[in-house]
Amino acid sequence: MRSYTTHPLVACFPDPALALRREMLVTGLFKYVAEIQEIEEGYAFKFRRSELLIRRIADYIVFEGQHSPQLMFVLVSEPNDGAVWLQVRGSESEKEHIRTAYMPHQMRASSPA
Repeated sequence: MRSYTTHPLVACFPDPALALRREMLVTGLFKYVAEIQEIEEGYAFKFRRSELLIRRIADYIVFEGQHSPQLMFVLVSEPNDGAVWLQVRGSESEKEHIRTAYMPHQMRASSPA
């Protein structure tokens, strides 16, 4: 039996510690989104390049990848120390879940805390 739901983007984790961990990861990362672009299978989130944000993105991908196997994550690094884009992709039905799960956390910030 799994210790998580098959749709953590829209349902609660039965384990409060996992739910808290996810909330901390999402809140700590997505508040630094500089731009959002809708892409065919999901959304692309632009981040200013910083070592701390890249580590947060990696932590997020590892956690969410374990608990949301229906999603695909693509990291794109612009040349010359440019921005970093995180693409979160899924089926057409997942696209709405991606939008509602991450958009409320998007707040602009000039640098990571």
